[in-house]
Amino acid sequence: MKSSAHILIVEDEGIVAFNLQQRLSHMGYHVPDVAVSGTETLALVAQSRPDLILMDIHIEGDMDGIDVAERIHKTGPVPVVYLTAYSEDATLERARKTRPYGYLIKPFSERELHATIQMALERHEVEKELAESRLLLQQAMDAAEMGTVEFHCDSSQLHLSPHSAHLIGQPQDRVLTFAEFLQAVNEFDRTGVAGQMCKSVGPTHKFSEEFRVLGSGEADHWIKIDASPLPGRRLSGVVQDITERKTAEIRMRLLNDSLEQQVGERTDELQQSLRELETFTYSAAHDLRAPIRAIAGLSTVMIEDFAGGLGEQGVKLLKTMEGSALRMGALIDALLEMSRLSRSAMNLTEVDISEIANELAEALLASEPTRRVSIKIGPGLRALADPTLVRCVIDNLMRNAWKFSARKDITRIEVGCSMQEEGQVFHVRDEGCGFDMQHAARLFAPFNRLHNQAEFSGSGIGLSIVKRIVTRHGGRVWTSSVPGEGSTFFFTLQG
Repeated sequence: MKSSAHILIVEDEGIVAFNLQQRLSHMGYHVPDVAVSGTETLALVAQSRPDLILMDIHIEGDMDGIDVAERIHKTGPVPVVYLTAYSEDATLERARKTRPYGYLIKPFSERELHATIQMALERHEVEKELAESRLLLQQAMDAAEMGTVEFHCDSSQLHLSPHSAHLIGQPQDRVLTFAEFLQAVNEFDRTGVAGQMCKSVGPTHKFSEEFRVLGSGEADHWIKIDASPLPGRRLSGVVQDITERKTAEIRMRLLNDSLEQQVGERTDELQQSLRELETFTYSAAHDLRAPIRAIAGLSTVMIEDFAGGLGEQGVKLLKTMEGSALRMGALIDALLEMSRLSRSAMNLTEVDISEIANELAEALLASEPTRRVSIKIGPGLRALADPTLVRCVIDNLMRNAWKFSARKDITRIEVGCSMQEEGQVFHVRDEGCGFDMQHAARLFAPFNRLHNQAEFSGSGIGLSIVKRIVTRHGGRVWTSSVPGEGSTFFFTLQG
């Protein structure tokens, strides 16, 4: 509390004024002056700006204390507490209109005096802080080009700040009826605004609406109102012009729609081109199979029936031609397989990878029963995938491991799975010849081989098929290898 406040006493009875001055000084207040008339009071207020005035209603001169307080209130607010021995209703009503900070009826106790002064000073500080806050808020709203609105549901009236009235295109300093307000709203938005406004008067509802208001000879512009409910079935909030943002949003939406249309058209064209390319690839590969087989078959017949006349060099050339034709046939078959995989629809279901790997292992063992082999397959390996496509992945990886381990004393193959950050990661590991990791990027490209045909036969397309299948499942495939120690191929199936 402000006990050292500067207080001005306005009292025309000298003894009463002196006594009051002494009592206040003992309480710790600063009371340097006493005025006896309205003219003297106004002069002292202009000169020293006291923190509070103790104003007797009946004073010397043409003005009474209420007249003086009214003039002070107009020029610069100073808290006034009235002192009087009279309490008639007419006097109290006149005093009330000057918004006093207290009213002491003579005689009063020292406790009453001190409490009234402290409450008046505290109220004045709160009002000053509130005024400053309102000023800052108004400055912020002016900078943001925002206004205020208050809607009284029972009377259907809207009170708009000057800037709000300007934004909505209505006269300033005029209360609008709700019907008049709606007339300014674009007809396509009126129903929504009216419904939201009435609905939001409930204690837990807020009003937030973007709508167009009619421009005066110009295009409509966009307004946004955000308001919250107040007691007495009222809404209070802010109004802002969002024309620039909405125009940008509309332009962006139109651009997006146009872009989506273009993307759709380009996608259709690309899909058509891909279908034509797949059809051509399939037809070309299919049509090539017959002459390639004929070349291989005729080479075999010539070797069998005319070996004597061909001589050693002729037989060797025919065998080379036969081998090339067979490899070409294998490549064509691989191309057809890739084309089939690209065109086939996926049927996702829970696949038992362990069971598939065990079946493939049995087939590999049956193909070379004399080879020393150790195949380990983890139990319970399952994934959400297409069964046919996943079988193709496991088959290619296990056959690769089998092929590139052929020169080892013992063929060791492992099929397993581990949990990593990206989920289930499956692997097929071998201890075969391995390869240099600097060439790993070439592995999954069609017809790329890291070993020549004399060392290890193959079309060089198996890993391309693996990558295509894994990618169609939303996963990825990668490898790790050390020359002479073996390779591990990892893949994920996201389904």
